[in-house]
Amino acid sequence: MKTLINGVVDSCIDVCDRGFQYGDGLFETIAYKNSQLQLWDAHMQRLRHGCDRLSLGVVDEALWLDDIKQLQLKEDAVIKLIISRGVSGRGYTYNTSNNVTRVTAVSLWPNYTRDNFQGIATIFCKTPISINPVLAGIKHLNRLDNVLARNEWHSADIAEGFMLDHNQHVIEGTMSNVFCVLGEELYTPSLQQCGVAGVMRQRVLEYAKVQGVSVNIIEISKLNFLQMDSIFITNSLIGIWPVKKIIEDGVVTEFSVGSLVIELQRVLN
Repeated sequence: MKTLINGVVDSCIDVCDRGFQYGDGLFETIAYKNSQLQLWDAHMQRLRHGCDRLSLGVVDEALWLDDIKQLQLKEDAVIKLIISRGVSGRGYTYNTSNNVTRVTAVSLWPNYTRDNFQGIATIFCKTPISINPVLAGIKHLNRLDNVLARNEWHSADIAEGFMLDHNQHVIEGTMSNVFCVLGEELYTPSLQQCGVAGVMRQRVLEYAKVQGVSVNIIEISKLNFLQMDSIFITNSLIGIWPVKKIIEDGVVTEFSVGSLVIELQRVLN
């Protein structure tokens, strides 16, 4: 991994940085494929929205682009942008200066198995997702729920785990958003109380609207989730992966890969 901190090649963050101390910041994970930054405008829009929500100084888009240019990318890669509130004294109180810390990092493109694009096996995680409507939707640096949930399994046969809230509503995957199909209608969990509003999720919603597909953004109980015809997950790196089965306590629930899922993969992947 090659890293720039405030535009300078470096890999060491000040221990007094609020991103390190408190997770006081945001991040974006961006696909660089075929010499193009994928969904760049959507990532920038979400980052600006997150900065506004946290009253965090906004980094000029040109600075991020200068950083990426400096990295001299020659092949497909993953770019991670991190912004924190910067260095401060001890205590939770922050000053209102715009001395943010900007981190731009690049890593190799992950070697996803092609089988995942045909369908994956998943589980339900026991770690609940934390409820906080103030932080819902944004991609903040506090990701302990996801860390704990993702380490509930280590089998390479399981590609993702679904996280539920305390009311047993399905919210998202540890690294993804989730969609369901029932009949001709598309469903995705409401993220008003928790969860990350992914840029690929938004792309699916926009495409469905243009195509006249009925979209329901609602609370989805675990029971209703298991009764869906098709399920698929999304994020900015994987695109769309269909779910072929959910395994829970030895019980396997299988799902079809319906025509709508196949169409979305064809158009959006």
